[in-house]
Amino acid sequence: MRFTQFEKTDAVDMSSPAEKVIEAFGGLTKLAREYGCPVSTVQGWKERGRIPQEHWLGIIQSAARNDISIRLEDFLPQPERAA
Repeated sequence: MRFTQFEKTDAVDMSSPAEKVIEAFGGLTKLAREYGCPVSTVQGWKERGRIPQEHWLGIIQSAARNDISIRLEDFLPQPERAA
């Protein structure tokens, strides 16, 4: 039996809101450094897939100081689109 590799043309972004925000900063360590919290805290957000609301404003302000575009909507799960 031979398996063939295929490309998915309609790729769905399965990243959580936390992963998207972390990625915008360039990774766990960079977000932790710029926001001023332990890397383990940011890792926890990534594992849970969400960043607690009390951190949103501070992260948005840290992003603005570093020319990173983060909006309030980036912290919220996006509704699934119908196929």
